[in-house]
Amino acid sequence: MRINHFNSIQNNPYTKQVPHMKDNHVKAAYKKDEIQISDEAKKLLSSSKFEQDRTNKVNEIKQQVDSGTYKVNVSKTAASIIQYYKQG
Repeated sequence: MRINHFNSIQNNPYTKQVPHMKDNHVKAAYKKDEIQISDEAKKLLSSSKFEQDRTNKVNEIKQQVDSGTYKVNVSKTAASIIQYYKQG
């Protein structure tokens, strides 16, 4: 019995489509999310009172963490988590 190489792997018509499909998949994987902040929101964020209060709070927490005196209020954290899941 003779075996012909009529449908061998070398003559696969679908091999030309594979690189094209891979390129589309790779391009879709690299899409990035974008956000746009309006000018009004930027003005609100840069207001001196908000920015100063935030800076003071962050510096205070950093000092507590560095000195090892920062304590987590577990009851407030648990209540916040429970409240979050009750809303959703």
